[in-house]
Amino acid sequence: MCKPTKMVVDPNNPTMIGQAEYAVEIDGLDFAYPQSLPTDEARMVLNGFSMQLKPGSRCLLLGANGSGKSTLLKLLAGKHLVGGDNVKVMGTDPFRDLKLNLTRAFLDTQWGMRTVAFAGYGCPLQADIRVGGMMRKLQDAHPERRDELVKILGVDPEWRMHRVSDGQRRRVQLLLGLVRPFDILLLDEVTTCLDVIVRQDLLLWLQKECEVRGATVLYATHIFDGLDDWPTHIHYLNRFGKTGWQGEMKDLDLYAKLRAEGHPSPLLKIATTWLRAELAEFGPATEGEDGDAANDMKNPNTLSTDRGGGFNPGRMLSYKA
Repeated sequence: MCKPTKMVVDPNNPTMIGQAEYAVEIDGLDFAYPQSLPTDEARMVLNGFSMQLKPGSRCLLLGANGSGKSTLLKLLAGKHLVGGDNVKVMGTDPFRDLKLNLTRAFLDTQWGMRTVAFAGYGCPLQADIRVGGMMRKLQDAHPERRDELVKILGVDPEWRMHRVSDGQRRRVQLLLGLVRPFDILLLDEVTTCLDVIVRQDLLLWLQKECEVRGATVLYATHIFDGLDDWPTHIHYLNRFGKTGWQGEMKDLDLYAKLRAEGHPSPLLKIATTWLRAELAEFGPATEGEDGDAANDMKNPNTLSTDRGGGFNPGRMLSYKA
């Protein structure tokens, strides 16, 4: 059971860094989505999952499609309700404590895939929208941070959202999602459309956020270029939502061995080694083993998990007391 922590947030300086021992604390979590039909068998997406990350950590989430990475990030983002008190973000409940929304950022691929612009889940907006006019109050509240991100991401405030490319739309998403200082940042495959330079500069900026401000980043990705020196922690999930390996990079013997041998991409080598071993042991994933994607396809109730468009409560099957 996670220890309860009373959080006090100053609205003029909304940060929880330093008020909790762990930025993320999960103890023995079992999670499954509701069945689409009464006859369906619930499949565990996360199975006995535990994690502890202190503020300032940069955690890379590894795993095949359907291993539970997206579900984990959504739980931490407060998109799914779970019972018990064994999931904590900055020492508090990630779903029930709305103060977290002042200091938590969650970015996934859905926003950047909108065909025109975005005015909330389920509400595409067709209009000639100027980037500089989007969320103006938020941008004006942090002018130095905004200007820094505009430079790093290569965003032109004069861009019109109905004309930009997928990669440019992704840059705008990142700008608007990161301009407000965060204590914890949850990233789910949001760098896939970025070019090499922008992606590398963004990772360096995120590293500075962790080292200077004590922010915490959890990053799920299948792209490992330029990541070898970036994470402080790795958490590998297998297809059954169980932990294959977790810990600090310095404790990963295989990583140290590959670096000593001069391997050009040790992190990629480690990921492929783990995933090929999993594939050899269990074979290809069967129908229904593809995590969020499978549940979204089979159950329309899971398509909208944002508070603004209705949340999916999920189901807490068991937890450690």
